[in-house]
Amino acid sequence: MEVTRTDKAVTLTWNKEEVSEGTVVFVSSSPKLEDNSDPVFKVTNDVDHYSYDTKDIPIYFFLETPNGDRTTVSERILPLESVFNFRDMGGYASKNGKHVKWGKLYRSSNLVNINENDAALLQKLHIKWICDLRSSSEVQAQPTPAIEGVLNKHIPIGTAKNEETKLPVTNDTTIYEPLMGESYRVFVQSVEGFREIFTEVLEDAKAGLPFVFHCTAGKDRTGVLGALLLILLDVPEKTIFGDYAITNRYQDDILQEMGGIVALFSNGTEKIDLETFRPMAEARPEYLEIAFDEMKKQYGSVANYLEKGIGITAAEKAAFQKEMLE
Repeated sequence: MEVTRTDKAVTLTWNKEEVSEGTVVFVSSSPKLEDNSDPVFKVTNDVDHYSYDTKDIPIYFFLETPNGDRTTVSERILPLESVFNFRDMGGYASKNGKHVKWGKLYRSSNLVNINENDAALLQKLHIKWICDLRSSSEVQAQPTPAIEGVLNKHIPIGTAKNEETKLPVTNDTTIYEPLMGESYRVFVQSVEGFREIFTEVLEDAKAGLPFVFHCTAGKDRTGVLGALLLILLDVPEKTIFGDYAITNRYQDDILQEMGGIVALFSNGTEKIDLETFRPMAEARPEYLEIAFDEMKKQYGSVANYLEKGIGITAAEKAAFQKEMLE
């Protein structure tokens, strides 16, 4: 099933094999459907979609089968005006057959230029805190505006090798792919940072959680943290790589973002063609695989990295799954 949006409506589309005749559809702006809600549509065999006229964000569809089973579906990508790559990580199936709850885990690019409407949306989503994974230099150069009622917490993951000493940025495209691989290895070393994040997340899950985490583009550091969260929820690896790859839709946005911060990591002595950075704008599966391989190299498995490296106990994992899966 997929949810898409136009200027006037939000549309739920399904394969006829996955939604049985007689299934009723409910709609809500909340991820929790009120008990007294009335259905808006009843599925018949000759229909494979339903459009709901609204401009509201977010919108959740609830499908209830004739035998009472219920599935929730919503937009993967939320169409913010001033922020790209803002995504709800809900809906993914866990290995135990349950699904990640919608409206709990959000990932994004940086919120530096967030406008008033988008800040209001974060409040509407009941996001309790923002986890900024960027380096201190990045945050100092491009701070995130304060949003009333939303805590902004800076927990850096990884440190660019050239952050302290400004190294020349070059038009030599051959250096950037190895640099990306090395960056993902460095992210894995940020055990203390991940421990701080997961301590907060595991505690907040008991109270409803909603939080958003981001780096600069919402790709690399965000991608690794997103993968670890989904692994903790026993989401299959194939699904995790699929979530990671969604960022590829925003390669051009990422290149523009890089153009704005090149001066932060260079001496500014030469003009750089943005296309040079294309390998760094891509969410290649081999990049995430490098991080997983590093975890396995140091701890034997990704599961051991979460347990022995970050320090998440079996009881904490079970409690997190209880709160986050439905």
